[in-house]
Amino acid sequence: MDLQLFATLSMGLLGILFGSFSNVCVHRIPLGQSIVTPGSHCPQCKNDIAWYDNIPLISWVLLGRKCRHCNLAISWRYPLLELSMGGLWALITWFTPIAPQTSVYLLQAIVLVSLLWILTLIDLETFLLPNALTFPGIASGLLFAWHFDYLLDALIGVISGYGFFWLIAFLFYKATGKEGMGQGDFKLLAMLGAFMGWQALPFIVLVSSVVGAIIGSIILLLQRKGLRSEIPFGPYLAMASVVWFFFGTQILDWYQSLWMS
Repeated sequence: MDLQLFATLSMGLLGILFGSFSNVCVHRIPLGQSIVTPGSHCPQCKNDIAWYDNIPLISWVLLGRKCRHCNLAISWRYPLLELSMGGLWALITWFTPIAPQTSVYLLQAIVLVSLLWILTLIDLETFLLPNALTFPGIASGLLFAWHFDYLLDALIGVISGYGFFWLIAFLFYKATGKEGMGQGDFKLLAMLGAFMGWQALPFIVLVSSVVGAIIGSIILLLQRKGLRSEIPFGPYLAMASVVWFFFGTQILDWYQSLWMS
């Protein structure tokens, strides 16, 4: 079997397994619960889930999408997160040439995308971006920046990312007396600055703001909610940052070509 294909399939399977653990993070971290203990259990009846009922994707189908003990329906999020995490890991691996010099980049991409996907789901469900994920994310980003020799840019990215959103929120509060943005968004942008350096932040802020305003307004109108209702901003930051991480060089080249033409 071709090495690239073997690596892709292997990472896809590992991604599915990590997706199962990610479900634990999405459920427990916003509640302030440990992701280590106790073991997997039904949130309704509290019965422990046996290993054969906890096999990613397969057990969900065999159980008929219900808990063995209390028949509580198991959310579609569980298999979807497992499957999507496996697909993301496989996709990243497929487009990353397998070689010793690319191994750290592959790890960086998987860590960033996995963190962003988990944070996105938590934000959509709870309107929270927990410190338990953003703080380790900042540390991880700085570690990768040190390895790839752009640590100063990353440190500036952390400070400017947090400081920019803090300033916007402060000015909004002074003008309206209302909270306009959660502090989790400050820390998420700081994390993105750590992973990609300060140069990525203008694109991320601009694109996430425009897309968030358009999609958020449409969703609020369809749900017949006021335009001042709260909407999670983390998913739009995540989307824009993934675009920059994988296509930032091409975007800069295209932008520069417009000025040179």
